[in-house]
Amino acid sequence: MKDSKEYFSNFKITDTKIFRFDIPLKDVFQIATMSISNAENVLIQIQTNEGIDGWGEAASFHALVGETQLINFAAAKELKQLLVGRNPLEISSLVKEMDHFLPHNTTIKSAFDMALCDIAAKAAGLPLYLYLGGKKREIETDLTIGLYEPEKMVEKALATKAMGFRMIKVKLGLDFDDDLKRLSSIRKAVGDDVILRIDANQGWDRVTAVNSLNIFADLNIEFCEQPCRAYDLLGLKYISHHSKIPVMADESLFSFYDAINLIRDDVVPYFNIKFSKSGGIYNALKIAHIAEAGSRPCMIGCMSETKLGITAATHFAMCSDIFRFFDLDSFIDHREDPVIGGVGVKNGILSLPDEPGIGAYPDPDYLKNFEEVK
Repeated sequence: MKDSKEYFSNFKITDTKIFRFDIPLKDVFQIATMSISNAENVLIQIQTNEGIDGWGEAASFHALVGETQLINFAAAKELKQLLVGRNPLEISSLVKEMDHFLPHNTTIKSAFDMALCDIAAKAAGLPLYLYLGGKKREIETDLTIGLYEPEKMVEKALATKAMGFRMIKVKLGLDFDDDLKRLSSIRKAVGDDVILRIDANQGWDRVTAVNSLNIFADLNIEFCEQPCRAYDLLGLKYISHHSKIPVMADESLFSFYDAINLIRDDVVPYFNIKFSKSGGIYNALKIAHIAEAGSRPCMIGCMSETKLGITAATHFAMCSDIFRFFDLDSFIDHREDPVIGGVGVKNGILSLPDEPGIGAYPDPDYLKNFEEVK
């Protein structure tokens, strides 16, 4: 048995591997600002001299985060050079160096951060949620319906309810009349016992948003995510203060600096935290702590991650009671499951594995479909 002090001090990163990680979707997924038919993700594997590997996943939506898969490949090649020979347990230092080297590129940095946290939790012999100081509790996710013709969205809403989900998130943000038809038709179809949330993905201006939300309020909507452009904080505040439906910041919240500004100026009551925006777990924790100090209940959300990224996010959701809303559903819309282990879902309730680390890793046979990115 190695001396623990020697073991931890001599822990080193030996290599980082980058993989294309493409997963077809069951259907085209459209929001107000873009659409995708495949999850064009990037997989990161950090290897160490102790035989402990860490896995991380980047799932970028270019219109939201300014990154594509090809941009992530290029950034990953640069970032891997910072890590070789370093101690993977020094997460704070490594994340700060990555942030200094690439101030933006949050999605690909989140994959490196995730892999580092996977290694650290495995080295500690703990599931990630315990490594982060969390406690297991019941987490119930919604299921998201993309933008389609109203009739198709109703079909998807009924199918979602039949799967046992009690919460549905509806994408809106285009023409008001069509949005109203979509939402009212869904409410009529699923009944009053299903919780409805809406997300405009920056699709409205402030006047349209206020008018729309005050009409949609009669349909009993829990909250609305990001009604206007991310940079328009005054508009977001105006909407929030004039809407009958609570407003949640999503694309307006990337960093803990954003969180401070949103709280100081009393812009919105709710926050949506995503690894792809924060740059990973380390920085997401900062945002969560600021939100807790500012009494801002949070959602933990996702882009189009597989069970690998969603499992990591579910672990993270256990670390603070400030997370009251959960949007961890992306893998359900994937046509293929390329991950071994990870979260299970039944009637919207997510269940976590208890093995050390994230408890999920890519299927080696699936990875054979993709060459390593050099």
